[in-house]
Order: sequence, then structure tokens, then C-alpha cells
Amino acid sequence: MHKLVSAVSAEGLGLPKSLVLVKYRELRITDLEGRQIYFNVRGGVYLIDRPGLEQWLASRTGRLLLGKRVVDLKNGYVYTSDGERRGPYDYIVLAEGSLRKFSARFGHVVRLPGLQVDIKSSVDLPGINVVYNNKLSRAYFSWIVEIDRGVYRVGLADVCCTVEKLNKLVKLLRGAPISKPFGGGVLAGPPLRRLTHGRYITVGDAAGLVKPLSGGGIILALKSGALAAMALDKGDIQRYEVATLYTRLRLRAAFSLFRILYGMRLVDRLLQILNGGEYVAVDYDDHVKSLLVAALTDARSIMAAKEVARYLASKALS
Repeated sequence: MHKLVSAVSAEGLGLPKSLVLVKYRELRITDLEGRQIYFNVRGGVYLIDRPGLEQWLASRTGRLLLGKRVVDLKNGYVYTSDGERRGPYDYIVLAEGSLRKFSARFGHVVRLPGLQVDIKSSVDLPGINVVYNNKLSRAYFSWIVEIDRGVYRVGLADVCCTVEKLNKLVKLLRGAPISKPFGGGVLAGPPLRRLTHGRYITVGDAAGLVKPLSGGGIILALKSGALAAMALDKGDIQRYEVATLYTRLRLRAAFSLFRILYGMRLVDRLLQILNGGEYVAVDYDDHVKSLLVAALTDARSIMAAKEVARYLASKALS
């Protein structure tokens, strides 16, 4: 599975160029029924080789125990599936991704089933395409990413029926699958209010550090892991809480917007109002900032703001 990340963030973290499979500069938001909005992404977006990224990270790690599944954590000890107990440790970092088997005890993070597949198709949908269409996903969105000429990675996340809806999307694109469907949980946030809990430290998806409007979290996982390591190195784990405070506040604001746009399906109305618009995505990793900049550069944003106010008022009175 490959991942989309901001080129600016990837370069800032020093990810090797050898991991970059494709670079995109445009993002299209559409309902596949004629309405669409274009974003030119400042700095571009990279499609990253996910297995290659994990191998690169592993090469920078001092010691790894492979083939060991953690089955329990208790009093600073780690219990594995082979019956062994390791520890006690002063701190245990939970970096278990969207599975959240152990980190779930520290707070709820919205998790939606996601499914995707690679297809061959003659449709002309270059670059990154985000699809808002109730028939394909009511709770979130679908995506179509061109990974090679005529080859697309298509998928969706929703509360249920992902297999049926993915089949509908593939049929809509007149596509022929060239891989088996694959997927997992797609997290939408919000981030945990605290990232440290006694001996336990949560990072990345385990901490709910994901972008609610897109479900992306690779860059946030790398950054939070580095910040946690620095705090441990200094012997002051509260430095990690302080260092991530702004990010968590920003992600909570984005989660509130997620509930408005997706929960109330306001996104469908906004797509209708801003249909045909062309904007600049100033920060692919910060969708709230990009949407605000887009709104400020289009006179139709006044109409969109009225729609938001009307939706909020109707929900408050209902």
C-alpha cells in the first residue's frame, strides 16, 4: 500500500527521493456527476512507497524483534504471543497504528472501514481525485488516484457496505481490477486529549494524530514519534505533550469541521456552490487552512458561509 504525503513535509523530514513513486500538483474534488473543484497544490504531493518507507525507518532503528505479537501490557511489562515477558520498562510507546488495540483505553478515535483496489480504466481522471457522492460514501468520501497511465487506485471509507460500494465505484469507472482489494481502518480523529498516560506514550494513529478531512497520518506519525523520542532522551516526557499541543488543537478544529462537512453532508452543498472553482491548496497537510484560503479568494464563499450558518442553526433548533 502506498501513501500520499505533502512534498514539503516529506522533504522537511528528510525522506529519501528514492521512496517517491509519483509527484502530483493538482487535486480535484468531484461528485462524478459533473460538479468539480480544482486545487493547485503548492509544493506538490508525493505518492510514497509505503513498504520502502518502513524498510528505511527500520534501517534507522537500533533493534527490532520481528515475528513477535504483543498480546498484553501490564505494570511495565510486555507480553508476547510466544509466551515471553519483557520488562519492566519505565515507558512503553504505543505505535500500533489504526488498530489501536491498547491505545483505545485512553480515548475514542473515529474509525471507519476502508477498502481500495487497483484498476485499469480508460477514464480521464489524472492526478488525485476526491469524490463526494452519497451513493458511494455517506460518512466520508471516495478516492481515485492515477498511479500510472491508465492505472488507478480507487477506494472509499464508510460506516458499512464497503465491498458493495467499491464494486459500484469500479463499475462507474468502467474499470477492470488488476489487484485484490485491500484496506483497513481509516481514522478521522479527534486526537487524544493527553498523549501520555503513566508509563504509556501514544504516537501517530494510536494517538488519533490524523487529518480528519482526509484520514492521512504518515507525516504526523513520523513527527510525533520523533518528538516523543526527544522527550524521552531529555528525561522529561511532558515536553512531548507541550510540543504537540498546537498540532492537537489544530486537529481538533479540523475534526469539528469534519463533523459539519461529512456528518451533515454540507460538503455536497458546498461542492454545488463552488462548482468550477480553481484554488491554491496552500498546505496539503492542513486542509482547514487550504479551505479558508479558498473561501477568501472567491466571492461565492459568502453564499457558502450562509449555508454553513443555516445548517448549524437548523441543527441547533432540531
